[in-house]
Amino acid sequence: MKATSPSYFKTCLFGYFAFFNLTSFAEIINQPDDNHLEHIVVSGTRTPKLLSNSPVSIQVIDQETIKILTQGTLANALNYIPGVVVTRNVKGGYNIQMQGFDGDHVLVLINSQPLISPAGSAADLDQINANEIEQIEVLRGAASVMYGSSAMGGVINIITKDYDENQAQISTQIGHYADALSDDPLSYTTRVNASLSKGDWDYKLSLLHINDSGFDYEPSTIKQDASGMKKSFINLSTKTDSLSFFTNNKVNTEVKYQYLNEDKSRPVSIVPGQNSIITYVSKVEQNQVDFSLSTDAFNTEQHENQQTSWQLNTRYINHQETSGQSSSIRNTDINLAEINGQYVSSSDNLEIVSGGVIHFDSLEQIKPATSSIEIDDESRQNIDAFIQANWINPNYQILAGLRTQHDSDFGFHSAARVSTLNKFGDKENRWQWRNGIGQGYRVPSLKERFYIFDHSNLGYMVLGSTDLKPEESNTINTTLSYNTDVFKNSTLFNQAQLNLEVNAHYSKTKNFIETVRDPEKSAETQLDISVYQNVARATIQGLDFSIDLSFNEWSGQINYSYLDAKNEDGQRLTERPYHQLKTNLAYHNYEHELDVLFYLVYQSNEAYNSDYAQELNNHWFSANININQNINDQFSWNFGVSNIFNEHKDVNANSLNAFDSRQVSSRNITLGIAYQF
Repeated sequence: MKATSPSYFKTCLFGYFAFFNLTSFAEIINQPDDNHLEHIVVSGTRTPKLLSNSPVSIQVIDQETIKILTQGTLANALNYIPGVVVTRNVKGGYNIQMQGFDGDHVLVLINSQPLISPAGSAADLDQINANEIEQIEVLRGAASVMYGSSAMGGVINIITKDYDENQAQISTQIGHYADALSDDPLSYTTRVNASLSKGDWDYKLSLLHINDSGFDYEPSTIKQDASGMKKSFINLSTKTDSLSFFTNNKVNTEVKYQYLNEDKSRPVSIVPGQNSIITYVSKVEQNQVDFSLSTDAFNTEQHENQQTSWQLNTRYINHQETSGQSSSIRNTDINLAEINGQYVSSSDNLEIVSGGVIHFDSLEQIKPATSSIEIDDESRQNIDAFIQANWINPNYQILAGLRTQHDSDFGFHSAARVSTLNKFGDKENRWQWRNGIGQGYRVPSLKERFYIFDHSNLGYMVLGSTDLKPEESNTINTTLSYNTDVFKNSTLFNQAQLNLEVNAHYSKTKNFIETVRDPEKSAETQLDISVYQNVARATIQGLDFSIDLSFNEWSGQINYSYLDAKNEDGQRLTERPYHQLKTNLAYHNYEHELDVLFYLVYQSNEAYNSDYAQELNNHWFSANININQNINDQFSWNFGVSNIFNEHKDVNANSLNAFDSRQVSSRNITLGIAYQF
């Protein structure tokens, strides 16, 4: 299969513009008066926009839904997000896939800035405090133009809550797994939130502590299936808009400090002939400091963007981790430092965003027991510059952008993207058609380039390679949305609202990085040597369909995703299911302030490695229910059952070397209460 050439991509861009010009004549839609009720998103254009006015398709999970779904980390809410495939890593954390791209190729941001792991690996979403989230914005498709390397499959942007006036809340929750440990059957989650306004300054405190006992399918064996875990988050921040900093306009100034401590342990085996137990451990300590300056980009009174605005953000993260089996511990030290800024200039019909990023990250990894160095304090730096223009018309928009990056090891790389939005129909039948064509890229991580994973005593090694090239992709997305009011004359449904959406995506990738056995080095060392190499080209294509109906106190949604991901030899890419179905039904009782959410996840026909001896199961589903109620202005309670039918991986799958697509999971029942001061 031939690679997609730059000339081919330029031809597509030209054809895309021509096609858009032929189809952009549409009827102007009068916007509803209640615009303040609509979500405001920033991920599609890096500027605040009403969701219906974003030229890039964005999915939003709002604060109320997150509150119902989880009292702990973001991982508990992941399976609710349409089109997102959740996977568990070897450390017991959670990673994701979007549109066929794994977690290494999906960029996770907090307030549009990068999240650990800064060394280029997939972010663990079980290390994100859901206590602070205002909304989650999901951008599907190549987003490297707006957010840089690693955004080939899309972006999950976590927007944190703004400051409230003086208030405080404390809550606690207990949980019990169906396969809980007999000597430690309960899990505990405790949260404290407080905010204070004093003079021109606002202050905010958020504390979260999780004590999760884990679970075990076979208590009679040494091996435990899910780790016991203790996790603590501390978030402190302060903000003011009273400072000027050499300008006549007031400048928003904010300082944030975030701390994470995580301790996991799980017995895995016993040393033959001895009584000592080998335990897998993972201990993480992370400190993060943010400092930002900005002017307001959105006028909340007039509900429109300011003509000019700017922001400057700095972030420093230190991530220290001790992990591995107790007989082979590794110490990892990761550092990230970044300065990014942007300037926005807008008029009635044109918005221009320009900016840049200076980024540094480093990685060191050693094995203390043998004093061996697996990654010798390696680092990388990059400087990015980007510009995008958004031409705005009441019935159509064009968004075009270009980003150039200079990496300390890979030199210059650039990516372009064009997106459009067409609106047509009338007040009763509202249509929106969004299209996008763009390039994505990812520079090899420090681990992929410098790793020395030495298990010579077991007969194998995994080596990084400094000869790697950046991964690249060309992606096309098209999304058609339809919105209308139904049952207008019905007293039963009280004018329900129907939303339909179809999204199709197609990506061609090259230089995918995989571990490949090196026969020459294996013969030379008499070990099984695997090396990171650029070996794979792939074609990823799929279809997403969504139907949403809301009426009175009820709302329901059905989301179906089909994915076909194959390499150049026609072999399917592993760990990617053909089919995924997510459906939910929500009930809100305004009189009693009661929320009930039931959702179901189904996946089938996942591709897996040919090394498995047999297939035990290749489809699974998970049913979940969550209830939340405000008893009065002070008290609220919540109840939830995840994985109601206790679907999980077969306990004998590993010993049989058999593939089982079901997750390592256990039914979990939770009950909590909160008090608002």
